[in-house]
Amino acid sequence: EYTLPEITSFLALKSNSVHGLYSAAQFLKSHDVGMYNNAKDVAKDILLLCRKLLLFEDEVHGSFLFRGLSIRNPKVGPSMTNEGRVSKAGISQLPDAVDVKNMFEEDPRSASAIAFLYAMGSTGSNSSTSQPTSELVLQISECFYDLLNEPLVDLAFQAVQTSSMMYDMNVVWASMEQAEESTKHTLFNQVVSDVEGWASNSGEYAYVALAALALAVDDDPQLWSFITKIQNTILGGSDNYLFASEDAMVLCVGMVAAKLSRTADAQVSELIDVIQLSLSDNSRQTCFWGFFGMGLMVKNLASRSELSGSNPSKVWRRRTIQRLLGIFMTEFDACLSESNSTVRELVDCLKMGESSDDLLCMCEEIDLSILVGVDQKFKSILIGLAHTFFALSAINVKLMKCVACTLIKLPWGSGKGFIMHNAYKACLDAEMFQQEDLSNAILDCTDVLRKAIADGSDMICSDALFALASLCSLSTANVQTETSLVVETIQKVLSDVSFGNDCKSISALAGCAIVGQVPGLTSFTPLAHQLVKKEVSLSVVKVLNETASNDSEELKCRDSATIGLGVLCAMKSSIRRVRKNRLVFEKTKQIDRGVDIEAIIQARDGSVLESILHEIQALLRMKSQHSHEDAAATNNKLSVLFSSLELIAMPGSFSRVIEMALSTTSRNDAEVKTSSVSLLVSQLKSRRRIGFDGRGFVDLSTRLAKMPYQELTDLIGIGSLPIITKAIPDLLNQLPTSVCEGVLKNLWTLSQDEIIRNSSISSTEAFLLGLKKIMLDAVKNDPGSKQTISPAVLRALQKATIGYIFSDLCKNASPSNPVCMLNSENIWSSYIRCLEIIPVAVISESDVLKSEINLGNIYGIALCARVLSSMSGSSASNRTRKIETFIACQNYPGNSNNDIRVIDQIRAVLVTSLAIAPQPQSETEMKESVMNIFEIMLVQGGKTFGLELLAIKVAFWWESLHVNEQSSINVPVQRVTKLSSFLIAKNICFQFQSLPCDVLIQFYDACIADLPFKLALLCGRWRISDDVSNRAKRICNDGIRLRATTPKSEARRLENSLTCLRDIVQFITGEMLF
Repeated sequence: EYTLPEITSFLALKSNSVHGLYSAAQFLKSHDVGMYNNAKDVAKDILLLCRKLLLFEDEVHGSFLFRGLSIRNPKVGPSMTNEGRVSKAGISQLPDAVDVKNMFEEDPRSASAIAFLYAMGSTGSNSSTSQPTSELVLQISECFYDLLNEPLVDLAFQAVQTSSMMYDMNVVWASMEQAEESTKHTLFNQVVSDVEGWASNSGEYAYVALAALALAVDDDPQLWSFITKIQNTILGGSDNYLFASEDAMVLCVGMVAAKLSRTADAQVSELIDVIQLSLSDNSRQTCFWGFFGMGLMVKNLASRSELSGSNPSKVWRRRTIQRLLGIFMTEFDACLSESNSTVRELVDCLKMGESSDDLLCMCEEIDLSILVGVDQKFKSILIGLAHTFFALSAINVKLMKCVACTLIKLPWGSGKGFIMHNAYKACLDAEMFQQEDLSNAILDCTDVLRKAIADGSDMICSDALFALASLCSLSTANVQTETSLVVETIQKVLSDVSFGNDCKSISALAGCAIVGQVPGLTSFTPLAHQLVKKEVSLSVVKVLNETASNDSEELKCRDSATIGLGVLCAMKSSIRRVRKNRLVFEKTKQIDRGVDIEAIIQARDGSVLESILHEIQALLRMKSQHSHEDAAATNNKLSVLFSSLELIAMPGSFSRVIEMALSTTSRNDAEVKTSSVSLLVSQLKSRRRIGFDGRGFVDLSTRLAKMPYQELTDLIGIGSLPIITKAIPDLLNQLPTSVCEGVLKNLWTLSQDEIIRNSSISSTEAFLLGLKKIMLDAVKNDPGSKQTISPAVLRALQKATIGYIFSDLCKNASPSNPVCMLNSENIWSSYIRCLEIIPVAVISESDVLKSEINLGNIYGIALCARVLSSMSGSSASNRTRKIETFIACQNYPGNSNNDIRVIDQIRAVLVTSLAIAPQPQSETEMKESVMNIFEIMLVQGGKTFGLELLAIKVAFWWESLHVNEQSSINVPVQRVTKLSSFLIAKNICFQFQSLPCDVLIQFYDACIADLPFKLALLCGRWRISDDVSNRAKRICNDGIRLRATTPKSEARRLENSLTCLRDIVQFITGEMLF
């Protein structure tokens, strides 16, 4: 326990540190150099104090340093924003929860269980708010057991059933929210355990409930550990045989992806791949739950926040929605009797998010027919698509109208009735349709319905009836006639034996549609329409009650009516929550326009963290209001405050604050951008997080890594990219395997773009250092350490290293690139260290390292030759020999008025010779190398780089231990060592590559001048004096004959070469050639 003086001291330190940061930041905007430097020193010291205080709080309080969210996530989307009074008389006629409960207790079957699931959320004496959560969970488990025994076949009722599970998990969560904050953590853990226990009786439905529970829970950091556990259970379900059907597995994956999409989690893309692969399986007839799950994902992607804007989160949401819509319409096209060019163009436009000029006209005139045998799958697509119009309107309203017009053109009986309500509602809201268009659609549905009844066409009748029932609620005109027709038709169909069971079933749902939104079909949550008439409600409830209780009626019809009563009961209670949810939804939209930190994260009262977060909120509010009166001071303060948070683990939701800081900061405010990125990267490190995780930081980093270079640098600043690339080890360790390879390639591409566009190699250096760290950590043989990266990712990194990374380094980190002249040593040293770690078996598979040697890759291959040679054993000399042969065969270009291409060629060959010369060789290999170079010069003539290569190899050999430690050489040192000997070092190629080309040539001239003395002595030792002198003499004689025809620009080099060859012969044989 702390004493009062200690607490007082802590509070004083807290106050002084926060105010000190504020004051120091004020002076950092000063133009006075002395004042600025003093303020910088003070800020540094105070920042250190703040960090110590924050670490102290983190150590004392742990995860309790943070409190829960101040708002809850809305469970209903845009429909909550409807305004106006609700008809109490109409709502009062809907069934009560107690009536539905009695139906279930009297006849517990699948249909009555679904009805009871909807009734559990109703208000009243038996409502969830007055029931203990444990009792509520127990009642739901009883219903799930009955669902498993009598699974529904009709797709529309499968949608209603799935929504009932989601609806009840929302009810469970609402019940848990009523609990004390201190017990919520334990209560949630108990609920998760109970639901998992249902698997023994309810099978895969238990895991559907788990996924629905995860989707229902808001982003309370204290519960993230349980949510992660649920997600891992679901995603590992296919491997652990948790699911009896692939459809159930795909539905759960879709729900998990919908949950992850709220935080723009990178794993969503991988889960979409799983769903898409399942949908492509032609052996599965409907794939209903896969399409339903995709619709759920689109809904969640769009309902969390506005989609307009350029920040990475919104860009990612838009692109993910576009991808999902593209999958929908691709499968749609596959179900048509003939692939349609208009639909294909629509798919392309959806993927790009833009509409072509003539696309709308084409969609309005389209003629579609359905392939025989795919009716069920096609209806599954339409039910899923019905939930995407709100998202599509946020992406492009013209595209939304194109999709709506295409679907409206479908033939009646195909299931298009399920999409009519949402298609027209979205187009009306976006003003792409007018009320006149809706009136025409209602008249068309009326005509089709009457004709279908007269013709006895059940399929068309049910389709048009549901469409008409759902459209009537959208009209502002008097649709009393059409409403009466719907009610009369429902009564007629349900009481007339001439209609089939399928038509009667949909008629029961049409009764629900005339009263409100049908869960699973027109929305995911039951909600009564405004101003629903009392006589309409009364008539619908009466006919459904009569059908449900009629023992002479077919069981399927009774079941449909029973489920309809349960849905109507849920509508009755949902209307009472509209106002409350509307306020929450509006507050969420306001938060999205300007991030409210208190809505994302709250610190413990009285803590240093609370003060810092409060100050950050105030600064961000100033920035979002574009107040530039004191912009410099604002940016300085924000930068210092962000820096203070780097040492403690923040909840992942705080990534939204960083994202806002980046997006609201101008390109010139590099300090804020750098501090924001540094804070982001600091949160990727492995730290203790209890009750919340840091996935938000991982997702934001991943989205940044996938941005084009120009967009990224505009967002984070030019100097911040190396900070991200250096964090590769921390980022890849937390990403799914399938995402890692793409992120790695994107970051590498960004680092190379930085070399090309901004003449900076900082990101490339940081990338390779991070890559080296990953590989070193992976090869540590510590039995007690946990492997931080999967073998698949490690192998992908290895292949990338010997593949495109090597190719790009050869191009961008070559001697001819002026950007890399001074700093390529760090780049290549890190790369070579990575190469040393990679197994020989992986390197042997590389086509890049085995590719033919050319001027573009010779430098890189020469630098890596030692590593590659040591791995390949007996072929070591062969690899070095190939490089030397290529160099010796290159003709020395003449002086072409300082032609940059000629200079680059000379530089590349000379620096590569400096790289290959120090490669360790035995005395025999060195002797063979000398003879090989003389053979090449004999064939190619004296105009190649052979003499330069020979001179530098002998110079390195001479200065190595192979010669200097030999006591048999008695020649005075000054006779065989000149200026070149003082410059030889093993890394000379890096030190010399920045020199001007003419200086490099002078250095090689010095080495050539030293060559005769040294080579003569070495030839005598190796007993090749006669062979060398004979070849040197022949090459020299050929050169003498070329004197007369040699241009003046090349005459000097020819004379130097002839002098060297003459001296070699003279020192070996004593013979004077000229």
